[in-house]
Amino acid sequence: MFTTSIFRVPLSAFLAITAMFHVSAQSFTQTFGGAGAQDGVGAWPVNNGYRVAVRTHEGADQRFYGVLHSTTGSGSLAGSNTWPFPGNTFLQNAAPAPDGSSFVLGSALQAGIGKHDAFFSKVGSDGAIAWTQSPSQPGSQQLFGGVALSDGGAVFCGLIDTASFHQPFAIRCDASGNILWSYTEPTPIHAEAYAVAADGGHLLFTGRTSTFSGHDDMLLFKTDMNGNSIWSSSFGGSATDVGRSISPLGSGNYVVAGWSDSFGPMDQSSSRRVSRAYLVAFDMNGDTLWTRTVGDTTYDQHVHAMDRLPSGELVLAGERRTLTGSDAVVLKITAIGDVLWERVFDLGREDRLTHVTALSDGLIATGWSFGEFGRQVLLIRRNPDGN
Repeated sequence: MFTTSIFRVPLSAFLAITAMFHVSAQSFTQTFGGAGAQDGVGAWPVNNGYRVAVRTHEGADQRFYGVLHSTTGSGSLAGSNTWPFPGNTFLQNAAPAPDGSSFVLGSALQAGIGKHDAFFSKVGSDGAIAWTQSPSQPGSQQLFGGVALSDGGAVFCGLIDTASFHQPFAIRCDASGNILWSYTEPTPIHAEAYAVAADGGHLLFTGRTSTFSGHDDMLLFKTDMNGNSIWSSSFGGSATDVGRSISPLGSGNYVVAGWSDSFGPMDQSSSRRVSRAYLVAFDMNGDTLWTRTVGDTTYDQHVHAMDRLPSGELVLAGERRTLTGSDAVVLKITAIGDVLWERVFDLGREDRLTHVTALSDGLIATGWSFGEFGRQVLLIRRNPDGN
């Protein structure tokens, strides 16, 4: 068996809410940034434009901090706001809510002791940073995925670093950022949670768990909304299998997206099985419904993010790696894993998309592009046909 972050509302409600924040379906590909390095970790629609959460690294003082950009409907920068948080802040992801607000998450590094604390923040629909929390708890925590909930709160997931190894970690907050509970998934070896989805009063988490052979298996575990464990499982072959995103399919079924070099065709010229985008659907008990691998034998392909369109189809974002670098990739697939289209973006030496948000009329995705101007934010908007 196995195991971004998506808020589920009925289709009619989804369309009504997204209409409130409708942005003209103008497709674009934008890069922007300054000195140092900037990675887009999340993008979502607002009135007449988009918000983009960015992890920024300043080379001069070797500091990491968070920046919130506002853009026009064509993706041009319209304003910026820096997170008012001391020390190094590592933004990793965003969990948009239907009302135009979003939760942004990651970790904050305590100066002098090398300990990460979980970091999560609420951005209002007006672009104001409403609140930020970074609770100091035993161990070192980092957050990688999250999901907005119907009560105005959220659930986040990542890892907790104990004295011996990493274990999957989850935390739930209310609409004001107050912690309701935290949960550590017991594992006998290194494991991490990268994404969480909420559906039907349950939480599903995915990630990776190390094996004693030195590879990774997909990790999947389920809890109730109070953080009580229901079941846990892992899935993998002879090599590496990782779950990076998870989405409900309806009727209690889910699909996980990530990558694998355990399954799929072999490259006969190199006698090597490349990493391919890997999709696994399963039911509420963790039993497998179907699996798919997507890609070619000429490059490695990874899926880093996924979201579900109002039509029930899925959009995926990630990268494909070549001998000389990488290209950003967006795909649209059916609810049974058939590829409808794929779009590749070759903008620099290395390009990667790490977050995607489905819209009523397409998608918005963000990540980074490393080219002649350094490592900059990559922001892509496409219509339902990928154009």
